[in-house]
Amino acid sequence: MTILSRPPASSLTRAAEAVSTYGLAVYVLCLPLEFTTRIFRQPISRYVLVALAASYIYLMFARRRSISVPRRLSVWLLLLFVLASLASWAITRAPSSRSSLLDIALYPVVALLVANLPLSERDHRRAWIAFLVSGLGVACVGVVLYSAGVQIWTPNPLVANRMNITFADPNITARFLTIAACAATLMFSARKAPSWLTLGTAIGCAVILPTTWSRSGLALFVVGLIVAAIVALDRRRAAVIVAVALLAFVGSTTINADTRDRASGAVSTLITAVTGGQVDQSSAIPGNEDVSLADNRVYLVKAGWSMFIDHPIGGVGVGGFQHAILTTYRSFLPEGYTDSLSHTSLVTVMAEQGLVGLVLFLLFLCALAWEALAARARRDRCAFWSTLPAVLIIPIFLYSQFEARFLQEPYLWLALGLFYSAHMIARREAALEPAAESQRSRSTAAA
Repeated sequence: MTILSRPPASSLTRAAEAVSTYGLAVYVLCLPLEFTTRIFRQPISRYVLVALAASYIYLMFARRRSISVPRRLSVWLLLLFVLASLASWAITRAPSSRSSLLDIALYPVVALLVANLPLSERDHRRAWIAFLVSGLGVACVGVVLYSAGVQIWTPNPLVANRMNITFADPNITARFLTIAACAATLMFSARKAPSWLTLGTAIGCAVILPTTWSRSGLALFVVGLIVAAIVALDRRRAAVIVAVALLAFVGSTTINADTRDRASGAVSTLITAVTGGQVDQSSAIPGNEDVSLADNRVYLVKAGWSMFIDHPIGGVGVGGFQHAILTTYRSFLPEGYTDSLSHTSLVTVMAEQGLVGLVLFLLFLCALAWEALAARARRDRCAFWSTLPAVLIIPIFLYSQFEARFLQEPYLWLALGLFYSAHMIARREAALEPAAESQRSRSTAAA
């Protein structure tokens, strides 16, 4: 993103520049507030996003900002995947698939906007500190709600006994708490945020996550912290905060009989995911005692595989999984089960977009991983700001194999936008370095 020549700024221009400068941090702070849907009909973060987009478009017309597209292989692969997805939907137009279409069509635009908003390392730091503040805030609200035995909202009565805090689903809450703790680990290790904030966020997330009763969360929280510690630039500091967070996590899990039971279920969930077998494990959720670990959606995976076998090239169409399993593949639904949404993102892509979509999706992930490793190896000023969002995509992807919402996960596109933004800033600084060095040489010679 380049800054164009600037005429004198009007009051409206200054306001738009303030929104573009600080609006990303506000957007990050508002992202967890999914409960605001019941007040404003849409999450408040979307209104903030609209204000951000409007301000940026205005600044483009005022010649204060411009849009740059990251020049990375993963970007082109992602673009091909998006185009293939749109074509898939246009061909099939499965009933009730419009939401999936809007997600795949609009979220990349959000990532592009996010990639162009930060102008410097300071802007990245501000956004990630806002993310830590949101993680600590959600954890603190969770402690209060759990202690009082109340909920802000319960959009799904089947999980009313679990803590969803400000999110619509407790499993999504667990995902958020995990990536917040991972971000705290990395920022603590690199000394990019106040220690009290990073430690407080990691401990708070560790303490409150078990109250979500998310089996995938109980397993992947540990996995996510270990990955963050391995990738951290200063592994010794990372090991300290991970040890403290895991101690708090184990204490919070073992002190409560319900969370201990769910932790046992988490182990079974991992066994099921690795072996593909079904473990007979009753749920600890009151009112759901008859739901076994089959709610790990083994039958949905089998149905998705069958869809892929029957439609190997193009799949059943974007957003078509639910319609397909309720009609053609209804025999895969066990008696008494009504869950018809795929909960495994790879299976969803495979079933809905066939081999074309799956190959593009995997190539995109591989290219992104390669670029992230290359960014970490650079060791320049922006290396950390590239590494941080790239690492957070790992737990997001792992969670999506149990609880879906990968391409539909707002934090994925936030992370992608900030990853590409760090790359563009590093590239811009590298291009300016020869000129700066030449200027220093002339100054030295003149002296």
